[in-house]
Amino acid sequence: MKLTLARIAAGAFIILLIAIIVIADRGEGSRWWAFIDVIPCGDKFGHLFLIGTLSLLCNLAIPARPTTWLPRFITLTTLVLLILLSLEELAQAFIPTRNCDFFDWLADLAGLALGQAAAGLLARM
Repeated sequence: MKLTLARIAAGAFIILLIAIIVIADRGEGSRWWAFIDVIPCGDKFGHLFLIGTLSLLCNLAIPARPTTWLPRFITLTTLVLLILLSLEELAQAFIPTRNCDFFDWLADLAGLALGQAAAGLLARM
């Protein structure tokens, strides 16, 4: 039951995140989340929160299995998310309404790490 709920939540959140990316790619983000601009480092906190939540939900939805080729501190789920998010951030360099920002990527990395850590703690409960 818990696994099914985690998978539904992760799927729903992925759909929400895709919608956010599409809105931003179309240059319509300021209509939807203008409040972010008034918060100091609001964009970075947004990345941290969104990617942290994504990492948490995906790591709960896809339980970690030990691998021999990955360091113990990263799950396969987090590695896949890291690759996809890195590609998405790099793709922004080619979208006129977006900008590729190294600090956004660092906020994504922090979110991935925090989400994976939180999922690990919750899985042990």
